[in-house]
Amino acid sequence: MSEIVPDIRSEDLNFIKDKVIESKEDSFFDLVSELRLKSEQPGTTTDSLKFKTFCSLLADLVDLGWSIEITRKGFEISPPKYVKSDEAKIKARNSNWRAAENDIRNLQDVTFINKLRKPPVGSKNKSIDLLVDNGDELKKLFEEVNSLKDENKKVEALKKIIKPEIQHCFLDEICSFTGLRLMDIWRYFRLTWSMPYQTSNARTMPFLVRNGARPNKPIIGIFQLVNPFFNNTGRNSFLRWDNYLSAAQEIKNKNLTVDELADAFLQIIDKSLKETRYDDLIDDQNLIKKPTQKVISKLTDLAEQYRIEETEEEKIQFKKIKIKTRREVETPLSKSSEKMYLKKRSKRLSKLLFARMIFNEYNLKKNPKKAITIMLQIRDGQRAMNIALEYIRQGIYSTQAADLNVCGSIAPYNELLGGKLITLLSTSKNVMEKYDENYKKEKSIISSAVAGRNIIKPSKLLFLTVSSLYDIASSQYNRLKLYQKNYPKLKTDLIFHEAGFTEGIGSYHISQKTSDLINELTGKVKKYEKKSISGKGHSHKIRKIIIGLKILNLRQEDIMMHNQRRRNYVFFHKNKKNMIKYLYGLKKIEHFNHCSSDLSIADAWIKRWVIKRIQRKESLEKIGVSNYKTVSSLFENVVKEFPFDKDRNLNLFSNINI
Repeated sequence: MSEIVPDIRSEDLNFIKDKVIESKEDSFFDLVSELRLKSEQPGTTTDSLKFKTFCSLLADLVDLGWSIEITRKGFEISPPKYVKSDEAKIKARNSNWRAAENDIRNLQDVTFINKLRKPPVGSKNKSIDLLVDNGDELKKLFEEVNSLKDENKKVEALKKIIKPEIQHCFLDEICSFTGLRLMDIWRYFRLTWSMPYQTSNARTMPFLVRNGARPNKPIIGIFQLVNPFFNNTGRNSFLRWDNYLSAAQEIKNKNLTVDELADAFLQIIDKSLKETRYDDLIDDQNLIKKPTQKVISKLTDLAEQYRIEETEEEKIQFKKIKIKTRREVETPLSKSSEKMYLKKRSKRLSKLLFARMIFNEYNLKKNPKKAITIMLQIRDGQRAMNIALEYIRQGIYSTQAADLNVCGSIAPYNELLGGKLITLLSTSKNVMEKYDENYKKEKSIISSAVAGRNIIKPSKLLFLTVSSLYDIASSQYNRLKLYQKNYPKLKTDLIFHEAGFTEGIGSYHISQKTSDLINELTGKVKKYEKKSISGKGHSHKIRKIIIGLKILNLRQEDIMMHNQRRRNYVFFHKNKKNMIKYLYGLKKIEHFNHCSSDLSIADAWIKRWVIKRIQRKESLEKIGVSNYKTVSSLFENVVKEFPFDKDRNLNLFSNINI
């Protein structure tokens, strides 16, 4: 357990303590409701905002099963403990679902849900309910398939019932059947997940998977590709680029030669330096080729100086926003002179030049075997190799890897193990090409500002990552393997490899209400900018929460460590031995001819899982009772808390036969 002593008035602290004691003495007392009620009371003073924010935060934690005890100065809190069992998975899922419900318990999200389900009278849009397939019809079709004797005929019949079509939710593109924005359709179904929905300011590509063989092309599932987190230790260890020991082991495993590893190190340092502006930080340009400890120390000091100056600049004292003229529009060169990028460049250069200094000292270029042997045994050598690996990872993660941060199927297709289909389709040639087409000409905002000139990075994906929602093996990703020898239409084996665990830290358990209060408190106390900024590292929401917790005198590790570890999975088309050379930058992806088509993946999925699944009586019964109400019922508890003007929608479904 961790003791927390919130920076709130003593009378407010005592009030909360009294309520905690009351909840322990009276099992019928609803502590969460009492705290939420206090968080909604009027008041905009700093003390009032601190009290409201802490009440809302504590309500979030208690509602999700965190324990809380009274101490002399404050409270002792601890997250719920989950053990590896189905019961623990159910508890974790229920906890996550309550967090998701709390997150959409606001007028804006409820209005969005109602608008898509019940478009205003006179609107040309149709209800999103039309995009949920009729399970009863599917059940009857599957029963007809089951009556066939020949296995091949069953497969052909199923291919006429299920024909997946991948649709990228691009900008304001509209659904031809409902008139709704594809992005709104995607978001609606994402809100049915048992995890809160969080936007990202990084690269994001949302997709719908629809059934082209059914009326209205109903939604089979959704997925989204985003930038992966760089510092996932379990995944990095699996990919064999987490530290110098893993790199050395790949030489022993004969996946890399000594010369290849040396080339990888030298190439990444050279490339990274060329993509870093240094003319305003280093007077003698020869020091780039032959760096010294003196220039490295200078850059380290500059990084700290610019960090302090950046923090001071973040404190905005109600200044009017200056409208920039055409001549003052930001360019990569002008951005590179901002304090944030001066700090980044100084720190980056100090590390890269340190690595180059060590590589030069031990003559890595001319005698790689001797150099690596020595560097493996000394601290500076180990650090230099780790720096090279850091920038190798950074280069791939930034544009040539994608994370499936959303991936799953919608009723009734979830009963057909549709989640496996959605996961597998994310690896298709179609998706790989769409991703490349979308980003191959895009200028990298952060890299361009670091370089002081426009930088366009490679966008051909090397691998995909995904994490299960829970610690125990995921039924969706675990043992997700399709071998080409069994399904000849596939171009390669499709295997999602288990790759360690994520740490149990994050912000999913902090509700939107609490996040909004933290935002208000932060603006009041710190006068920080309330906007998302590329290059800051953490997501905007995480940064905001960290600042808010500091204001409340709370340690982020006490609040954001939620004890829910997740399993990592990694997918790549190349075999693991060859993949190492791609990861270390020694080989490049030239095309996607090695990737399987949508139809070949769907064909293998049908043969591997669907034929057996529709023979299960239990599955057919669940499919038969699934329809649009199965999906919309997930919002009932929240939607009923907000009145909806039904008179505006009296004739809504007069011409719809669902």
